[in-house]
Amino acid sequence: MTEESNFFMNINYTVKRSRKRKRTISLQISDKSELVIAAPYFTPIGEINRFVQEKQSWINKTIQRHKEEAIRNKAKEYITGEMFYYLGELFPLETFFEQNERKGLVFWGNRFYLNTADAAETGVSYFVSWYKKKAKQHLRQRVDFFSQEFNLLAKSVKITSAEKRWGSCSADDNLSFSFRLIMAPPDIIDYVIVHELMHIKEKNHSAAFWKLIETAIPEYKAHRRWLLDNNHKFIL
Repeated sequence: MTEESNFFMNINYTVKRSRKRKRTISLQISDKSELVIAAPYFTPIGEINRFVQEKQSWINKTIQRHKEEAIRNKAKEYITGEMFYYLGELFPLETFFEQNERKGLVFWGNRFYLNTADAAETGVSYFVSWYKKKAKQHLRQRVDFFSQEFNLLAKSVKITSAEKRWGSCSADDNLSFSFRLIMAPPDIIDYVIVHELMHIKEKNHSAAFWKLIETAIPEYKAHRRWLLDNNHKFIL
C-alpha cells in the first residue's frame, strides 16, 4: 500500500492505493476533518479527482458538521475576549477582579463584564443567573403580548435550565422555556413562544396544530430549521 497527498477543488486529501483493492474507490473523513481516499493501486489521479468532485457537497457538509461539533464540545473558559450570545448577537466578555466592587456579571455598552476571582469555576453560574433573569423579563413580556394577540391564556410561565428542549406546554397550560432561548434572535424567541401557546389549543403536533402555527407565523419552517441548525451554539 502507498500513500500520496493531493489537492483538488480546495480540498486536501490523502490517497491510499492498494493492490488488493480491485475496483471501488471509497472515502473517509476523520474527526479532525482529514479526508482519506482508498483506491485500487493503478487508479488514475483524474478518476480520483472526479470522485472527489462528485462527493464535494457531502464532503463540505461533513467537514462543517465536524467543525460545529468541535465548537459544541469545547468548554467555555470565561476569559477576556470570549464571545457570548444575547438576543441573537455575539458580545465579548471582559473578566476582572475588584474586591471592593460587587461580584457578578453585568452587561453594559455591548460587552459582558464579569467581576470574580475565579472566573473558570464560577463564570457559568453567573452567566446562567444573568440569562435566567433576562429570559424571565423578556419572555414573560412576549408571552403576554401573544396571549392577547391570540386570546390564549397560560396559567404560568417558568424559566428552566433545559438543554434539549426550548419550551413546553403542560396538560394544564403551564408554559416552560429554557433560559438558553434568550440567546437566540427575537424572531426565533417569538416563534417558540407562539409554538407553545398554540399547544393550549392543540396538545399534539397534528396537522391542525401546524396550521395554527402557519397562520400565526407563515415562515415557521425556516425558524424550525434555524433551531435545529444552531442549537449547539447556546450551551454554556
